[in-house]
Amino acid sequence: MLRRVARFISGRLLPRRAYTVLRGPMKGSRFILGSLSGEGGGASVYLGEMEPEQTATMAEAMRPGNVFFDIGANVGYYTILASRLVGEAGKVVAFEPVPRNIEFLRQHIEINTAANVILRPQAVSGTKGTVRFSLGPDSAMGHIGVADEGDGELEVETTTLDDVVSELGIAPDVMKIDVEGAEREVFLGAARMFETARPVIFLSTHSDELRAWCLEHLRGLGYAVRPLIAGEDGHEFVATHD
Repeated sequence: MLRRVARFISGRLLPRRAYTVLRGPMKGSRFILGSLSGEGGGASVYLGEMEPEQTATMAEAMRPGNVFFDIGANVGYYTILASRLVGEAGKVVAFEPVPRNIEFLRQHIEINTAANVILRPQAVSGTKGTVRFSLGPDSAMGHIGVADEGDGELEVETTTLDDVVSELGIAPDVMKIDVEGAEREVFLGAARMFETARPVIFLSTHSDELRAWCLEHLRGLGYAVRPLIAGEDGHEFVATHD
C-alpha cells in the first residue's frame, strides 16, 4: 500500500527533480524523480523499496575496495548504490548505451559526487564495433537488435568485458548483468576475463532459452547458481564461485 501511495503522489504531484533517499542502503543519496520508467518514476527508491531482494543481496556481497561492473546501468540506481558500498578505494564501471539514460546516469554521478564511477556509454557484447539497438517500449527495455514496430532505433558502440578489463587494468569482484536479451553475448566476450576473475554475478535472463544457456555456461565455469529469491523459479539469479 505504501508503495502504491508513493507512486501515485510522485507520479501526479511532485516536481521532476532530485530528492534525497530516506531509507535503505541508499539513504542520503540523491535520485532524480522521473528518471526511472513507470508511473512512479522511481518513487520506491526514496523509501528503500527498489528491488529490495537484489538491493539487499548486493549490499551484502560488496566490500570497500571492490570493483563493480554495472552492465546495463540504465539511469544508475545500482551504480550509485555500488559507489557508496565500495568507497573511495573501490571502482564502479557503468555501461549504458541509451542516450536518455546516459544523461540521467551522468547527473546521478554528479549530484552524488561519485568520483569512483567510470561511465562507459556502450553496450557490452561479444565483439567490439557498432550495432543496431532498439530503444524498446520504454527506457528500461532497450536491447541490441532491430526495433519492433513503433519502437525507436539507433546505432550504438559495443565493447567486450575482455577489452575493458585489458584497457582499464581492473577486473570485477561483483557485477550485475541486465541487458534485455544480450546475456549470451556478454559472456562470450568475457572468456579471457573468466580465466583469472571470478566475480559474484547478479544475472537477469530474458527468455527460457537464455536462462538455460546462461546457467549451463556458469556451471561450466565452476559457479554455483541460485535464484535471487529463494524458492522462486524465475529469471533472476546470483552466481558465486567456489
